[in-house]
Amino acid sequence: MTRVYTTIEEAGAGLKRSVVTIGNFDGMHLGHQAIFAQVKAQAAVQGATSVAMTFDPHPVAFFRPEAAPAKLSVSPQRYALMGSYGVEAVVALRFDQALASMRPQAFIEEVLVEGLGAVEVVVGEDFRFGHRREGTTALLREQGERFGLKVVVPTLVKVDGEVVSSTRVRGCVVAGELEMARRLLGRPHRLMGEVVHGEARGRALGFPTANLAVAEGMALPPDGVYATRLAVGDAHGGWQAITNIGTRPTFGGGARTVETFVLEEGVGEELDLYGEDVSLSLYRHVRPEMRFESPAALVAQIQEDVAQVRAYFEEGRDA
Repeated sequence: MTRVYTTIEEAGAGLKRSVVTIGNFDGMHLGHQAIFAQVKAQAAVQGATSVAMTFDPHPVAFFRPEAAPAKLSVSPQRYALMGSYGVEAVVALRFDQALASMRPQAFIEEVLVEGLGAVEVVVGEDFRFGHRREGTTALLREQGERFGLKVVVPTLVKVDGEVVSSTRVRGCVVAGELEMARRLLGRPHRLMGEVVHGEARGRALGFPTANLAVAEGMALPPDGVYATRLAVGDAHGGWQAITNIGTRPTFGGGARTVETFVLEEGVGEELDLYGEDVSLSLYRHVRPEMRFESPAALVAQIQEDVAQVRAYFEEGRDA
């Protein structure tokens, strides 16, 4: 299991020699996965521990909360994914004024070298760190030579000729381009949250749903109907499901909700997940949310949607 440290002191007590990568790693996309693979490989060569250093909250959220990007993953989800991609230890530092004010040279010496016992650092060419983002990859290379700290810049990963980035993934999600987001992530975009009580309208219509209270600040696709999978915890796969994201305009609208009906026979009717933390994997947009003239008209459309989503899974298009 991946170890998670929340302070440099705690990490220093547990790490003696490490190969480190540094970043926010939101989404854990193909580019991040390539970095982790390189860190794992170099750690094996160096006889060191593979380490990912990350920050909470996102630095942009600290300096300009109103401009904070929507999240592609929540912290426990990120740490678990890091472990699955070969990271042995995560150093998850709280991003505060003290960290933001640290001079680049102090960060290299006190955090990387003395704190983590770093012998190698894997970062992007545009990596910035320290007070006012004064630290650069060039400075890291220059200062690292004093401590025998090797700096590696991996090749950028591209899909369809464009660099894979969290910004690009986020753009796909909010545009409803979930199949492209899945290509960039190497897996579906997943929402995390707790199943809460709703208004039980789905059950009255014959489609009992699990109502998901999505973790705050998560990136959501546009309102509409989606082919999804629902799993307890942060598990891969899960039950085939159909999900509506929106305000339920047929019933007068209201707060935005995420409601999921499990398609697998006998499961949806019997499933009791209240209070459970679940993950919802988003595969494909089916149709926009719309207002119907009557509940009966809505039920007829839901039946068509369900048939379409069942066909999607039967064709194996989620593979």
